[in-house]
Parts: sequence; C-alpha cells; structure tokens
Amino acid sequence: MKGEYSVRSLCRAFGVSKSGYFAYTNRPKKEPNLRDQKDCQMIWKVYLRSRGAIGAKAIAGTLKSQFHYVINHKRVARLLDEMNLKSRIRMKKSPEFTMLKEIKKVYPNRLERDFDSLLPNRKWVADLTEFAYFNQKFYGCAILDLFDRQVVAFCLSDRPNALLVQETVQAAMANRQMTTLDGLLNHTGRGTVFASTAYRKLSLELKFQPSMSRKANCWDNAVIESFFSHLKTEFPFHSQLTSKKEVEADLHKFITYYNTKRGQKRLSYLSPQMYYQAFLDNKIS
Repeated sequence: MKGEYSVRSLCRAFGVSKSGYFAYTNRPKKEPNLRDQKDCQMIWKVYLRSRGAIGAKAIAGTLKSQFHYVINHKRVARLLDEMNLKSRIRMKKSPEFTMLKEIKKVYPNRLERDFDSLLPNRKWVADLTEFAYFNQKFYGCAILDLFDRQVVAFCLSDRPNALLVQETVQAAMANRQMTTLDGLLNHTGRGTVFASTAYRKLSLELKFQPSMSRKANCWDNAVIESFFSHLKTEFPFHSQLTSKKEVEADLHKFITYYNTKRGQKRLSYLSPQMYYQAFLDNKIS
C-alpha cells in the first residue's frame, strides 16, 4: 500500500499526522526486558503443558495457584499476542448421538442442577461420547465427581453398550477404593444404555441412586458436557496419531494431565487432584 500511495495520502486517509507517522516508524524497537522474558518463560510453560488449550485468564490463574507466580491476565494476553500464541476455541456441541425414543426406564432428575458437593463420592455425573478416527467410530464413557470435578474413570469401547458403562463404574470404584456405592447419586444423560434393564440391575446391585437429565436438556448434565467439550478441543486432533491403540494411550495421558495438572477456575485454579489432596490434608472444609 505504501508503494502505491504517498505517505501524505495514507496519513490523510487514516486520520493521522505525517509527523506522528514518522515518529512511530522511526522509534527504536523495544528490546524485551528481564521481566518480560521471565513472564514469557512462565506463560510458555503453562501454555505448552496445556497444548495451547487455555487462554490468558486460565494461564494467569494457574500460574498463581500452582506456581505462586502472580501476573495480571491482561499482561498474559499481551505477551501471548507478542509471542503469536493462540488458544484453541471450543466448537459448539453437536446434537446428542443417542436420544431416547422409546425407553424402558426413565429416572427423575434428582440432581436438579445442583452441581456442588461438600464431600467426595456423594454425587457423580456420567455420560457417553463419540469419537471418530480412521473412518472408525468408538465410544468413551466418563464419570466425574462433582466434589472436585475429577475424572474418576474413563473407558473406551467400539460399542456404546451397557458393558461399557459397567466397566466404567467398576473402574471408578477401583480408583476410589470403594466396595459399594450406597448413598451415591449417579446422574446421567438420557442415552438408551442408561435406561436399560442392565443399568437398572447395576444400580440395585451397587446400591447407587440413578438420576437422569430431562428430555433434550443438556444443561441438566452440564458438568460432563463441559468436560467432553474440553476433551474434544484439547485432545488429540492436533496430534499425529496413526492407530486406535495410540489414541487410547494418548487419551490416558490427557486424563492424567486433566486430573493432576490442569487448573480449574471453580477450584481456584488448582487441579482436581490437588483439590482432593487438600481436602484429605484438611485444608478444605
């Protein structure tokens, strides 16, 4: 543009003075100071660990809570821009792939969007999600504890059936060292598997109380939907994965990162495992 038009014409078009333009273009380039360099190093550390999935506010919160490094989120945003680093944007949720048409058992919505829990292992949320790789679909079942938002269990299968749900529940019990789920509320979506006879038998055998979202209302299970949204944004579409086995291995790494290192705003940017450990150490009442 500068070669096609005179500086005078461009300045007039953009409403700036000619002297102001030359003062700006001739000023010496600012060298990064030691503070900027240190801040950039810390920002890059958290950005890299999250695979570029979190933004300025989350980075600032994570630095404060996990590294005791205080920096304003606006400064983080500026330095991210200077480093040409962008966080990935979550896509809008697609329609649920297993909506109930005819169901055998509808459970009431006992959770009623009360997504807080004062103690662990009192309220779990669960659901299924679909993945597609190499022209092949497979399915994940996740269970989260509403106390600390920790992924208590995550299992994969080629089919979204009752066996997948049963394996996930059993894995959750093993991870939390539980022999019964007596007194626990397990809230799910309205997928057919959660209305099946097999799931009802599982609830009676393990003594947990089923709860189900209302029809066509994903907000009733917003916590698990939010997790799936993060999962599909932060993992693993940018990775060079060549087989289902590699997907499973990388998924395990992501779940470990999500539980142990990824700070959450509602947990004061502690990770779920850090929050859970603080509770065990009597730091959270």
